[in-house]
Amino acid sequence: MNAPSVYDTIIIGGGPGGSTAGAFLAKAGQRVLVLEREIFPRFHIGESLLPFGNDVLKETGVWPKVEAAGFQPKYGAEFFVSNGSRWQRFWFARGLVPGYGQTFQVERARFDHILLDHASACGCEVRQGCAAKEVTRTDGGWRVTLDDGEVRGRWLIDASGRDTFIGRALGLPKTPLNIPKRVAVYAHFTGIYRNPGDAEGHITIVRLRDGWFWLIPLAGGKTSVGMVRMLDDLKQFGGSVEEWFAKTIAESSELTRRMKDAQQVGEFYKTSDYSYRYAQLAADRAILIGDAGGFIDPIFSSGVHIATKSGQWASDLILRADTQKRSLTIGEQRHYTREMHRFMDIYRDMILMYYDNRAFEVFMHPRNRFRMVQTVNSILAGNMRRSFDMWWRVKLFRLICALHRRVPIVPRLDYTET
Repeated sequence: MNAPSVYDTIIIGGGPGGSTAGAFLAKAGQRVLVLEREIFPRFHIGESLLPFGNDVLKETGVWPKVEAAGFQPKYGAEFFVSNGSRWQRFWFARGLVPGYGQTFQVERARFDHILLDHASACGCEVRQGCAAKEVTRTDGGWRVTLDDGEVRGRWLIDASGRDTFIGRALGLPKTPLNIPKRVAVYAHFTGIYRNPGDAEGHITIVRLRDGWFWLIPLAGGKTSVGMVRMLDDLKQFGGSVEEWFAKTIAESSELTRRMKDAQQVGEFYKTSDYSYRYAQLAADRAILIGDAGGFIDPIFSSGVHIATKSGQWASDLILRADTQKRSLTIGEQRHYTREMHRFMDIYRDMILMYYDNRAFEVFMHPRNRFRMVQTVNSILAGNMRRSFDMWWRVKLFRLICALHRRVPIVPRLDYTET
């Protein structure tokens, strides 16, 4: 039997997180293997990027390739009540931090393929259609069993997404998020209404009384449309997800207006009960990144941002430890876990406010005292940096939302169809 190939780092998963980590590590001189069970390009949801996520893509060197790919420019976001009675439009350029006014809406099949090819160009060995079957801890790192043999590596990065390969394999505990079970139903369409001018690329969120729709305009006239509602509602409906999707659209005048000429492209997809988070995100020689560590909710388009940022953090940790010829310390493991949890907690808190009907009313009636509109624009752009400017304004926003639950501060929203 041939001896197994040996690598510095083995990455399970070739999505944005795994590709990003691989690019950083390979550029630093490591021998990196990326295992991707699917063959790219392949369909994936989560097409809306955030401007503050551009920085990591620029540091890996892939940004010029993303800019040249012809993706739909994205300058902001807009929110509608389902009957069209109230709406707000936000522009990233009007945030607290200059220089973060634009990013892209990307078809993930192509975007992820660009990032994976870039990781290969940086020096990673990429094996597509190659799934990891089992992992075993060894004295020098990890042994990963494949269909056709095994490979060994001193470091292991889990970028397997919601498959959570390492978390399941090692039986890591999860932390309760106390978020109700929801289901997302989505597909691609053509013929959907588009905004004129620079707002053409805005992600549109249509808020239902008990859920919401996303409409993400992609290049070439295609639009990603998804519905998020409570899982119990689907069970009570009793029909197919396609029928449930169509019925909900028919009950919303705003959605009906936008989708009256829509033609479905491809199949429907469904993802249910997707909110989770692992309590431990790093071991002495293994790190969980992106969705492999946790996923909260798609509302603020944080998935790719968290994946690439955690991929950068993971590569930094590994390279620092490697220069000192050691594993990660307990302190480093805990610090990484805390930082990742803090990153997700910021989004979780905003998500919980978004799902609260009273807090959403404050969101839909922004007043620019204390530069609150700029704060909201920065949050929507993905600004999760620690700064006093952001911190106290977010705290104030939460306080206003809490007060509004007791005493009306802004007008109530009415979802009634006329």
